[in-house]
Parts: sequence; C-alpha cells; structure tokens
Amino acid sequence: MERDFFVLSDFIKSSKSTQVALNAIRFGEAGLNAHRQNLLSRAPVTGSFASFPKNSIEVEDLAYLSAHEDHEFALLRGKNNDILIHGEHSKVNFDEDLEALLLQGKYELVAHSHPDIEITASREDREFIKKIGQKSSMIISWYTGNITKFYADPFEDFFN
Repeated sequence: MERDFFVLSDFIKSSKSTQVALNAIRFGEAGLNAHRQNLLSRAPVTGSFASFPKNSIEVEDLAYLSAHEDHEFALLRGKNNDILIHGEHSKVNFDEDLEALLLQGKYELVAHSHPDIEITASREDREFIKKIGQKSSMIISWYTGNITKFYADPFEDFFN
C-alpha cells in the first residue's frame, strides 16, 4: 500500500510541475527546450507540417508547443514516421494529402492540443476521427498538460 501512495504523489507532483512549466511558457517567462524548439523550427507557422522519425514526438510536446505559440498542434503517426502539424488558435486543418493518408489508414491521429483547462472533445473532433475510421484519439490541454482520450462515439467516453 505504501508504494501506491508514493506513485500517486509522484504523479501529482509531476502534473503540478507540468502546469507550472506550461504557464511559464504561455506568459513568456520560459522558453522551449532544444528538442521542442527543433520541432517548432520545422513547422513554424499555421498550416505547416513536418515529418520526423517515428516516436520522436510525444503527446506532451504538443502542449508545450501550443503554450508557446497559442495555437493547436496535432501529431500523426505512421508505420515509419511522425508528422507534426501546426494549427490555428482553436483548430487544426488537415490539407488534402494528409487527410487522404488518414483516410487510407496510413497514419493515425494520435493526439491534438486544446486551449482549455477542462478538456472536452468537440463535435468536430468526434466527427473527424469517425470520418477517418478511428475509434479514438487524445487531446492534451496546453494549460494543464492533462490528457483525455476521446471516442468517435461520445457514449464510449463513459464506458472506457
């Protein structure tokens, strides 16, 4: 039992330090680390995207990039690589080629970021993952760093 307490307290500490770090970035009191600066340099403006080695981008990276830029970011993962997409303040637009790759099942939408403290999938989020044939995806808050898994079918949120 004592071990469970320490694991839980480590999680709470980690969650709080993530939120503090994200706020420092949002308010210009801190910058991105070298890894995240490199990610941003390859997808620097709204609508840009770049390919990276598979598993070189973590969902948490999206929150830090978003806190820095005040824009949503999305992470696609394929068989051999990751794709980072730089969105707008409250949405990520997928160009026709990227959407086609998602529809063909060559990539999956792993996650995207939201500018919310309480994270909820929008109707558009659910419709999009349903359209591309995915059952679920994740959203990360760029205010808290909290991650929520959501489903194409909103009723599945309650049963999973």
